[in-house]
Amino acid sequence: MEQKFECPFVYANGKKCGGFVFKWRVYGKTQRNGRVRPEHVRKIRLWCTEKNDHAGILHTFEAKTRMEFYPDQLPDHLYEAIMEEEWSD
Repeated sequence: MEQKFECPFVYANGKKCGGFVFKWRVYGKTQRNGRVRPEHVRKIRLWCTEKNDHAGILHTFEAKTRMEFYPDQLPDHLYEAIMEEEWSD
């Protein structure tokens, strides 16, 4: 991903994370090529430059899902960039 996208994580005190998305994983029905078509995306997990997956020292399911988002929970420009990158060769 050439563009920098702000991490969408917001702390409990309302402060936005200052990091940028550097990695993601798309979850959904996988095609034969190993990719997930946009209409089949269930969730997207993100990692950021500041706090990785924001799980911290917690090793729970809740901590793991802190950076998992449904497509409609992400800013449109971020979702579109991820889908474009997923389907470019």
